Amino acid sequence: MKILIIRNVPSYMDVKHNTYNLQEVGLAKALIRKGNVCNIVFWTNNEEVNEQILFDNEKKSITIFYRQSITILKNAIYKNLDHLISQYDVIQPCEYNQLQSWILAKKYPEKTVIYHGPYYSQFNKKYNLMCKFVDLFVLPTYKKKNTCFLVKSNLAKKFLIQKGIPAKNVTVSGVGIDLDVFSENISDNLPEEVIEIDKFNNCLKLLYIGRLEPRRNIPFLLDVLKNVNNKGIQAILIIVGNGDEEYTKRCFDLSEKLNINSKIHWIKKLEQKYLSFVYQRTNIFLLPTYYEIFGMVLLEAMFFGKPVITTLNGGSDILIKKDDDGIVLDKFAAEKWADVIVTLKDNTRIGSRAHQKIRDNFTWDSLCDAFISVYSSRIK
Repeated sequence: MKILIIRNVPSYMDVKHNTYNLQEVGLAKALIRKGNVCNIVFWTNNEEVNEQILFDNEKKSITIFYRQSITILKNAIYKNLDHLISQYDVIQPCEYNQLQSWILAKKYPEKTVIYHGPYYSQFNKKYNLMCKFVDLFVLPTYKKKNTCFLVKSNLAKKFLIQKGIPAKNVTVSGVGIDLDVFSENISDNLPEEVIEIDKFNNCLKLLYIGRLEPRRNIPFLLDVLKNVNNKGIQAILIIVGNGDEEYTKRCFDLSEKLNINSKIHWIKKLEQKYLSFVYQRTNIFLLPTYYEIFGMVLLEAMFFGKPVITTLNGGSDILIKKDDDGIVLDKFAAEKWADVIVTLKDNTRIGSRAHQKIRDNFTWDSLCDAFISVYSSRIK
């Protein structure tokens, strides 16, 4: 089978210098290992070129087609893909609401399988409003053309079914981790900010990785840190990520007010290839998010055997069996989160089960059979 993955989002993916957990690359590798041909279209606003990614000791390869597009808001509508598409049995664009997905489903109904992640959330007001407009013309096409969807979570499946997409056309596939990205030995070149985490070895090291933004509820995270220390636990919060200047300033003004600045180790920017060494140096991963399409950080933290505490979101919905291999809390109550952290500080069982679940069930190699099954249903 020949599959073309189309990332129809106008953001540049630099495969020459970074393939760290690029979902399209991880999936393509797994599909090729199963005996398929799989290549990828990525957006560029520069010269249209083709790049090769070699893997499995350079015995296998993926071709990346960098292509220009018409860009409308966050939609990339590619020009002149017809000749390329004609060479493939299946095309996989992303997100039901993207104009490119709609165009392809309409033009190539027998080839198109859409990979979708978002779901309804009250926090997502702009997205919800946009969907009301988009639904007027995309939903009739998807229903008429019997379009198939692969989705990242049960929440995403529910979202599409409630819009009238037949349940038989929506398959939950999840998101995988690419173990190749952790195989590079770079431990001799670690940045000082990562090495400095070791100076807190006598403390409970809590970890947050991601952008500092309202969706991720950073002030609450700081309140949790304060509460943990108030319980007599020497805890440090490792933050990896940055955000808008105004929001970031508000967060650290709050940390100063709470008198916890000395208990925060902030790494503003870090190459993704070093993240595995951060996970390995910390104890518990926290993600108090209002909304998460999936959250690769949840997948990664669990893979590295970290107990995860988070909310109900796209990732936790499919990854975590509550209180067995992770903790999902339904309220933003800082003292409750602190109590759970205290109970987890010596718990090795949850992290061990989390690691085993990801290794067994959420690598791209283990997930890709679900993709192949849906692709095969489109080939007559």
